[in-house]
Amino acid sequence: MSLFEELKRRNVFRVGIAYLITAWLLMQVVDLVLENINAPDWIMQVFMLALAVGFPITLLVAWAFELTPEGLKKEKEVDRTQSITQHTGRKLDRAIIGVLVVALGYFVYDKFSQRPSEDAAEMAASSENAAEATPADSEPQRPSIAVLPFANRSSRDEDAFFAEGIHDDLLTSLAKVGSLKVISRTSVMRYRETGQSIPEIARELGVATVLEGGIQRSGSQVRINVQLIDANTDEHLWAENYDRALTADNLFSIQSEISREIVTALKGTLTDEESARLADQPTDSLEAYGEFVLGRQEMAKRTNESLVNAQNHFEKAIELDPEYALAYVGLADSLTLQSLYGDLFVNDTFAPRQAAIDRALALDPNSGEAYTALANLRDDQGQEQASEDFYKKAIELSPNYATAWHWYALLLDDLDRDEEALELGRKARELDPNAPILAGMLASILWDLDRREQAFEVNQQQLDKTPEFPNLYGQRVGFYINMGNLGEAMRWSKAYANLDATQSFAHVSVCNMWVQMGDVVEAEQCFDRVEESYPEASFGSRIGLHQLRGDYERSVEVMQQIAERFPFEGPQVGLGYNYLTIGAFDEARAVVEKNWPEYLGTQPVEINDENDNRTQLAGMVLYLTGDIERGNYLLDQAVAYYESQPRVGPGPVFIHGIRGERDKAIASLRRAMDEGWRGNWFRLRYPMFDHMLNEPEWVNLVTELEADIAAQRRWYEEHQDDPLL
Repeated sequence: MSLFEELKRRNVFRVGIAYLITAWLLMQVVDLVLENINAPDWIMQVFMLALAVGFPITLLVAWAFELTPEGLKKEKEVDRTQSITQHTGRKLDRAIIGVLVVALGYFVYDKFSQRPSEDAAEMAASSENAAEATPADSEPQRPSIAVLPFANRSSRDEDAFFAEGIHDDLLTSLAKVGSLKVISRTSVMRYRETGQSIPEIARELGVATVLEGGIQRSGSQVRINVQLIDANTDEHLWAENYDRALTADNLFSIQSEISREIVTALKGTLTDEESARLADQPTDSLEAYGEFVLGRQEMAKRTNESLVNAQNHFEKAIELDPEYALAYVGLADSLTLQSLYGDLFVNDTFAPRQAAIDRALALDPNSGEAYTALANLRDDQGQEQASEDFYKKAIELSPNYATAWHWYALLLDDLDRDEEALELGRKARELDPNAPILAGMLASILWDLDRREQAFEVNQQQLDKTPEFPNLYGQRVGFYINMGNLGEAMRWSKAYANLDATQSFAHVSVCNMWVQMGDVVEAEQCFDRVEESYPEASFGSRIGLHQLRGDYERSVEVMQQIAERFPFEGPQVGLGYNYLTIGAFDEARAVVEKNWPEYLGTQPVEINDENDNRTQLAGMVLYLTGDIERGNYLLDQAVAYYESQPRVGPGPVFIHGIRGERDKAIASLRRAMDEGWRGNWFRLRYPMFDHMLNEPEWVNLVTELEADIAAQRRWYEEHQDDPLL
């Protein structure tokens, strides 16, 4: 008898087949159990090794031994005429068939039992509350999804950021699909370890479906499992497991597959361009990808220190992969934000931002993120129309990119298009309802629309959720100054500085609050401390203190240095006003002629929130240098603009004062004070108002105002340690 026939007679082949099928089934069950209890990777590895070692031993036993009615005996001790190997073989056949049925059942369940039904219902988006903290969608309802943070099912804690990176990149991929509404990363991160149910989470985020999943790294392998859940029924629409070698190609391929499956399950549509962009692989370097993920996480914190860290991570990602387009976008955005929340001067960011954006668009001409960064740069450079065009392009390419809607809303707010800004702000927050920076943006727009109670409520609601977010405190400072409540503004200003100890602006803000409360000694000491810690960033910060002390010549000197260093509108307007305080009218006119020669002509002027300060300055300068008719035209335009606003402010006080319209100046001051104007109140001491000192009613108002400032300073001393929240 041949060896093959002998192996067959002794059922060695049958035993081997039964062993392999049973081993595969056991591995699936054990893997599922270990995954759910978050067991260390080595347990599964030891189990697989034991199965591998057991296979040849089992085959050896099948060859050397035979199962008889009396039990297991060595094969050589069994009489061939009494052998029952044929009967045992039939039993093994039935056993193999049984195990195959079980294995096939598991396979079918794992792959197909959770496919979406054709008539799965969608849940309606949550409604807008009274404070507009969760805005409603005014567009036709699109399929909507929130992708919850992926669970890290590896035994190593350092793999947690890897899971976050996969999650973040999947959201970036889905943001390109215009037929879906996709909630941004910031809003879903709060549900990382939540005990809330899927329907509860969906109601809070205003979505119909939720994707959840987990990631497990094991050596050079990665397993990603995801399941799409109908939030209305809490039933699975689709689920899948992905087991691949751990490479950048595989990671991005999996994300593309998941994105396509989601679009299919939600009955969305993909344009050819969107489909091509889903297939794009942003980098082939896992190390660069890791640095990019860390950079995005740091950037979301919006502190000076975190933004510097973010820049370093993006630069490292670029070093590892010079063709990583999104890393260049991240670098540009981190520089932008450092000019807002850190210590970089905005003009110093222009060149490196432009270089990074140019490189990003060269690598990926259809990057909505890159066009958003470009639009923001053009806005900072005063090119509003170009900025708006690029924002529209960015939204066309990445309609779920909340940052594009956010920054576009800020542009429109600056252009005094507040209602349009509010609509875009709501859209941004619909995509990222839990993001504190978007709550601040929405509150700011509501404030500009004079919906102050709603602005306060949005700010407070977000503070309750994220009390560690410093910029909400900075916003509250501005609110209180605008209301004339300087004592509260000082308390919030100090809290702001304590929360972001590395941001010089927050500390300078405290010093300027001492100026606003008229305390020269405290202001001097505060500026001394800040300038010692931040000598460069605090450059020129004592302008208000010089004016409070009546040292207008020194104020002009510092303003000249600032305007020379930063040749932008704000410093130029400030220089012109400073010249007016010392009676240097010709020098002030030279500033206007150099920067805004159109005001010297005869063409009409349309005033908005962007140009009201320079229009008022030009009108004053022309009036005081003998061009009375043109000066009066500009000043009349400015007064009409201010009086059209919900709160007029101090502008008309200065205009009427300059023109010697004493009764109007007094009436305007009374109104401004009643509205809560207190900011830079010491400007009423300017020499240009000396002629008003002969008016008792004017003097009484100024005395009343200064008494109120002193009272607020005393209030602060009594309440400075009271809790804020």
